[in-house]
Amino acid sequence: MTRVPDNYEQCPPKADAMIHSLRAFGYDLSMAIADLIDNSIYAGASNIRIEYAWNDGQPWIRIMDDGTGMTEEYLVEAMRLGTRSPLEKRDPKDLGRFGLGLKTASFSQCKLLTVHTMTTDKNISTRFWDLDQVQKSRSWFLGKIPPRKTKELLSGVNDLKHGTVVLWQNIDRIYERLGTDTYNAEEAFLDKFLVVKEYLEMVFHQYLEERSRKLSIFVGVARCEPWDPYLRKNNFTQKLSSEKYEESKISVIPYILPHVSKRSEAENTNGSGPKGWNSQQGFYVYRNRRMIVSGGYLDFNLKAEEHCKLARIKVDLTNDMDHEWAIDVRKAVAIPPDRLRAELVRIARATRQKAAEVYRARTGAIRRRSILRQTDDVWIKKKVGEKITYKINQENVVLKMILNEFSPKKGWTKKLFHVIESTVPHRLIIMDGLEHEDCHADLPADLKTPPKELIDICFELYGKYRRDGKTHEQSVDIICGMDIYSTHPAYRAFLDDHV
Repeated sequence: MTRVPDNYEQCPPKADAMIHSLRAFGYDLSMAIADLIDNSIYAGASNIRIEYAWNDGQPWIRIMDDGTGMTEEYLVEAMRLGTRSPLEKRDPKDLGRFGLGLKTASFSQCKLLTVHTMTTDKNISTRFWDLDQVQKSRSWFLGKIPPRKTKELLSGVNDLKHGTVVLWQNIDRIYERLGTDTYNAEEAFLDKFLVVKEYLEMVFHQYLEERSRKLSIFVGVARCEPWDPYLRKNNFTQKLSSEKYEESKISVIPYILPHVSKRSEAENTNGSGPKGWNSQQGFYVYRNRRMIVSGGYLDFNLKAEEHCKLARIKVDLTNDMDHEWAIDVRKAVAIPPDRLRAELVRIARATRQKAAEVYRARTGAIRRRSILRQTDDVWIKKKVGEKITYKINQENVVLKMILNEFSPKKGWTKKLFHVIESTVPHRLIIMDGLEHEDCHADLPADLKTPPKELIDICFELYGKYRRDGKTHEQSVDIICGMDIYSTHPAYRAFLDDHV
């Protein structure tokens, strides 16, 4: 026993008081289960199963893996609170840091935590924490032989060559939020695992998609499929230049996701992720390929914007960067160090600008401002004091040609444009856009055929630009870069096929 130095006295924390603090780390169910899966991955597991049952109002949750298992000595240390200092040097593959994850994640959800493990040489060990016993005894008494009902739920690991079972019982925290109606409570409990599955598919997608190491995670009977935040299988996803920092300990890769017109229905649905298109934009921070942050702009002064939602920036860190990035126990927060902030903000702004350009693009358009003139826009943005308004561009070449065909009486054009400009449903458009991703996008080509009259004007303009000395390609790019003719690929096709 360590001798107490003169002028000091021991002052250990009170177990009954400390335990409540350890239960308040802010985990939700998905985060807590992910923290346990970190341990399974580090133990070399190929198969991880999350199983659960309502059990007539006494629910349990079981996480079982086929990893290497633990010796009895190692298990006792794993059950100890703060078993390793976060300052210790870790194995590069280690997904932990604080020596608290197993305990704090479990205590945040349940009051009875049991771990049952078997090594490769068939040595079996079991330990459990009963928080009611800790509260009653005011001591850190670690249990050795679990109750009979607990034993029955641990036997699955014995059928494996090796592995570990983590069992949660007396799940009071989840139960408190489920309500008093028995049927609805059971349904709500089971529904939580749909969210868990989606979360795990996001957080561990790099492990799930890795070919060299086969990792399977099951939630109930459903197998987790990796969620790709960057839609990398889509040929229209843009991977921008990657950058490395801190002797390659940090890598940054910006991605611009495809315009809605370049995505399939499945990609539109899957690409939105758990939080939706708008909230999923921004930085994705990984520690050892395990996702820590899923979208948002960290603590930078940048807001999620509708026109920037195609911007996603992948940041990979090694596990010795935890302190510099202020990664918390839950592995749900990361704050970049001051020395990198300016660089990351620069990358974010550049990526957002590129994303906005793609978002505003229209099907078939090739915008070349070196060729296009401002008069080609149909709408012009004007700032009046602190307000922004949009006016119809009366100098637009196509609008002028249309108006010249029927020569309206003096003043009628102004009246018509005023009515249109003053009744644009700005707020309704914004609300619809937030509720339904890209619902204002152009209709598919087969549902919106261009009128013959606009095609005729398209040919007239083409002839004008050719007479002015423009090449075929230049003429087509100018016309199909106009707002009016950028709405449908048929205009370019007509010009290419019939001229």
